[in-house]
Amino acid sequence: MMKKPFVLLFLLTLTTFVWAQMPGGASVHVSHKTQVVNGKRYFVHIVDRGQTVYAISRAYGLKEVEAVTKKDIHFLQIGDTVWLPCKGQKLSDGTTAPQATDRTPQTEVSQGTPNGQAAAEQTAAGAQQEEPIGPVATIRPRVNPQSIVVSLMMPLNLSQMDKISTSKFDVEQRGKTTYKSLEFIQFYEGLLLGLDKLEKQGYNVTLNVVDVEGASDEEVERAFNSHNVAQSDLLITMLTRQPFRKVAQLARDAQLFVVNPVADRPEIVKDNPYVFKCMPSYQAYAKRTVQAIQASHPNSPIFIVHAKGKGETAALDALTDELQAHPSLSYSLFDWSQPSKLTNALKSSSQAVVISMYDQDKSKNRIYASQLLNKLSAFKSNPPYLYTYDDWSTLYSDIDFAQLQMLNYSTFYRDWLPANETHKEFIDLFSERFSTEPTDVYSGMAHDIILYFVTGLQQKGTEFFRSPIIATPRGMIYPLSFSHSRADYGYENQYAILYRMSDFHFNPVQ
Repeated sequence: MMKKPFVLLFLLTLTTFVWAQMPGGASVHVSHKTQVVNGKRYFVHIVDRGQTVYAISRAYGLKEVEAVTKKDIHFLQIGDTVWLPCKGQKLSDGTTAPQATDRTPQTEVSQGTPNGQAAAEQTAAGAQQEEPIGPVATIRPRVNPQSIVVSLMMPLNLSQMDKISTSKFDVEQRGKTTYKSLEFIQFYEGLLLGLDKLEKQGYNVTLNVVDVEGASDEEVERAFNSHNVAQSDLLITMLTRQPFRKVAQLARDAQLFVVNPVADRPEIVKDNPYVFKCMPSYQAYAKRTVQAIQASHPNSPIFIVHAKGKGETAALDALTDELQAHPSLSYSLFDWSQPSKLTNALKSSSQAVVISMYDQDKSKNRIYASQLLNKLSAFKSNPPYLYTYDDWSTLYSDIDFAQLQMLNYSTFYRDWLPANETHKEFIDLFSERFSTEPTDVYSGMAHDIILYFVTGLQQKGTEFFRSPIIATPRGMIYPLSFSHSRADYGYENQYAILYRMSDFHFNPVQ
């Protein structure tokens, strides 16, 4: 990983196209959409049918070796992106490319807002909005009454694009560090799909994308300050624990609300009322789990397996609090360091419910999951029902699906369900736009986050941050509903969907 952050400012402008017929490929539309990476400007070209790197490069007045792609140049597909340096060269449409070091201010994603919205929000923004959420957070006026300004900070590592070899041998080894620039690209692509939908609805959004490569506090702060992230209405991040911790501190100091898509731990909202945690809260998991048990197995004994680990405490406390609120349900705690006690309890029980709360490090978790499944599956004539918060079916590649099926496994599944119409619609849309299916849920998260928060700001203005609950926009994959337990804490998503394995497929628990 590089030692200093690089900033990527996507200049999302209306693209002008002209025709250029070149040898070695189909006609090339010359795009004037550009982006700045580490102070150098590039044209951004989306590959169309039959186009080759040779034809694309010549249309932009460059040699083939100067083009930068995210994959092997010999196997381009429709929808792939090619970055081409701006060097003041002549383009095939007769215009001249800007110089590499030229910088252009952020431009708007879309044109216009719904009738009357701009004037109303300009009036609202003119008033000083210093009313806090509870006694703590101050809600600022909008940065630009004419546009919702969103910053995105994530490790795109685009400064390393010129280090990616275009030979077939190296492309087949994408696990190498040089390909880290591709790690979260689908999160960005999913966000673009959400922006497309907002644009069609007439929303006016300015997007500022900051490429964060370094993980140290100094590098993160430099990235935050280098493109005025503080001058945003909302900050979306896709960062690991330590970089996010620093960004959250900077956002709090700037009175800027910041969204974390993937963190499970509730610590990220502690003492910071400006943080939105999109993964469901432990209270949401506990409530949904207990509801399902009460509906399906109201007379079954509940065995909760844990290991007295520090990381288990918050989740375990939320679950036991919820169970205590339902005195008709009987539960017992079992320490995994003494597994024989669980085995003996299962022998003397009928149709027990086992809830696994065990959470140590990754290697221990994997070994534990296999051991617990073997123990539970031994009760073939009277198998218990197994519940987990983490989805073992996707978390562990070598998990025994036959054992999960036998135990009527229930979990908070986080993968695509092709039978789900909303999921299928998104997969089809993503495939049409980028010529590949989404390989993980990051793309869906980004799509939902930009839809939900921009719609909320558009409908309710900055009052949205006081009560961040709106009707779910059409097409969202993972419902969001936020609240906080204390006024000086951030918001956690309170919506969790439990799935049960049936015929080796996951279906929502009604």
